[in-house]
Amino acid sequence: MKQSRILVILALAIAVTSCGTSSTLTQRWSDESFQGQPGQKMMVIALTPAERNMLLWEGAFSTALTKAGVQPVPGSKFIPFGKEVDETALKQTIRESGVNLVAVTRVLAVDKEQEYVPGTSYYTPAPGYYGMYGYYHSSYAFVSSPGYIQENTIVKLETNVYDVGTEKLVWSGVSETLNPETAQDVANSVAFMLVDDMKKSHIIQKG
Repeated sequence: MKQSRILVILALAIAVTSCGTSSTLTQRWSDESFQGQPGQKMMVIALTPAERNMLLWEGAFSTALTKAGVQPVPGSKFIPFGKEVDETALKQTIRESGVNLVAVTRVLAVDKEQEYVPGTSYYTPAPGYYGMYGYYHSSYAFVSSPGYIQENTIVKLETNVYDVGTEKLVWSGVSETLNPETAQDVANSVAFMLVDDMKKSHIIQKG
């Protein structure tokens, strides 16, 4: 049996882009001994102080899961928004829902960082360059654009997926989304990226 292992990806080669928003999976872990089965049902739980953002995430994640052949179950149908449910009640609710997996997502941080974009210098041929004889007597004309500072917004989400039968963690990932315009952009970009990795890790199987 393969042992679980942690894979930390500092620079993922492929970033997922949705509606012009770029997201990257910067850290991920999966239990290699776990194998998903066809016909899975996954409950989607979003821990956020804003109900609208919770619903946006549930919708985007549910769409991604459906396309992957997994039946989504929005957590808001069973867990009241803004109300912490004790462990016993939560276990009972999850088991009664009939799901196999539970995905819990929370916001780790919304960071601001400044980045220096260096200027560039290039040359354009002087008018005389375009004639063979004029070139001999001409010189390079340089054009420069100054560097500048730009501020980036980075939204970091953490998602954990648990097997209901064993109550153990089977997949975990941290995503970063650069300069999203809306919460919907974050949800769309990240959800499909996470589900794609779960398929590759065999956590979920197409039904």
